[in-house]
Amino acid sequence: MALWADRLVKHEWKWVLALSLLGLALRIGYVLSQQPGFYFMDSLEYDRAARTFLETGHFDPKYYRLPLYPVFMAMVYSVFPSEPASLRLVQTFAGVLICLVVWGLARRLFGPPTALVALAGSVLFPVHIVLSGIEYPVLLGTLLIWLVLWALVAREQSESRSFELLLAAGLGAAVTAMLFEAGLVLGFFALLCVLGRRAPWQARLVDLAVLAILGVTLLGTWTLKMVRSDDFRPLVLKAGIHLPTAPGVDAPLWEGSGENLLSAKLAGLARNPGWTVRHFFREFFHFWNPYPDRIASADEKFRKKSHALDARMVVPNSLVGDLPRLLYAVGYSGLLFAAFLGAIAAFGNARGAVILMTWPVVLGLCYSPFFTQMRYRIPADPSFIIFGAYAVEAAIENTLWIRVIHFFKALWEGWKKIAEKIMVFWTFVLLLLLFVLIVGPIAILMKIFRKDPMHAPLAPGSFWALREKTREGMEECLRQF
Repeated sequence: MALWADRLVKHEWKWVLALSLLGLALRIGYVLSQQPGFYFMDSLEYDRAARTFLETGHFDPKYYRLPLYPVFMAMVYSVFPSEPASLRLVQTFAGVLICLVVWGLARRLFGPPTALVALAGSVLFPVHIVLSGIEYPVLLGTLLIWLVLWALVAREQSESRSFELLLAAGLGAAVTAMLFEAGLVLGFFALLCVLGRRAPWQARLVDLAVLAILGVTLLGTWTLKMVRSDDFRPLVLKAGIHLPTAPGVDAPLWEGSGENLLSAKLAGLARNPGWTVRHFFREFFHFWNPYPDRIASADEKFRKKSHALDARMVVPNSLVGDLPRLLYAVGYSGLLFAAFLGAIAAFGNARGAVILMTWPVVLGLCYSPFFTQMRYRIPADPSFIIFGAYAVEAAIENTLWIRVIHFFKALWEGWKKIAEKIMVFWTFVLLLLLFVLIVGPIAILMKIFRKDPMHAPLAPGSFWALREKTREGMEECLRQF
């Protein structure tokens, strides 16, 4: 271990405590500096739903989002004054917990030095600081997601089939699914992780059944309530609104739970498969765009209009200014590049790291049929921070480029093996086509018309062509053809 890493490890817990307190101080300071109103329209809708739930025990009829975050807001409002500041202060602790989860997971995968660098990155990461002051479920959702990923990584690293870790992952995925849309992706991802685990097929099928039963049990009450009220808006309407409208489709105004809107858009996408595929890939690449765009609140006219509807909507919003977004794009580009190098360096070196590598990809793929924004990528940010920290450690130890080069050499050797298999397959296909479509028919025609272009008479009862003998002797015997 290098000298700098040895010093960090020697006082690891002091660093963890100091960085955690720093993270809490930064988040509390940011929250206290905010204005008392709301910065985004979604926050207003969640607040209305929470207040209605607190007063009546049920949501406002106009509310069509997932149910858990307004319940959380109502719980905070019932204990503390029902002002945004109280909720934001509570969320600062959730933000620090995310930092600690990042530290713990990085420590399990790569050791204390990388973990401390990842903890510092998570503490100072601007978006994670800002999230504490935004009334949106992505902060709590990200915390739950990474607790589930921690359980999946720990289970992957253990030799035994830990039933407790499986239950923890299933419970966390089910709760997150009622919090925001990425929770549904998390449930699907947990099933993929269990299915791809190194274990006998029978064991994997049992684990899948356990997750399915747990999900049905926990989500059953919410689903049954939707069935009884015939109100599927949290699932159907949100999907219908966020699906793209294919060319030539006149999307209707939604009615009921929005089935008509969803059906019209799905039918339009089915009639335009080329456009649908192009849209999917455009959105998948946009998922990685470091510049925060497609933000309605970035338009001052929109903020003024929202303020006219509800005076609690803040008009001056420095979070969505051009300069903050540009600075974020520059910093995030560096983080993505460092994470890319770190993932390459870590490939095959840490069991369970593949889970962290594939989570952002699966998240982007699941959002791509709809549309992608910067906020949809936030649940994947801890993965980039961890791999970026691993790249920093490897760079300080002067081993990063060696590992990257070794990875690409191994990739090249693997590609050559695949290319050889491809070559053998296509050689077989080409020779099959040659003999079946060309040589075979020609041979059949020659046989039918008794043609012998090679003038090769056969010996009776044999397929060998007779060779005319000229003379006996050593010279004749040596000339075999």
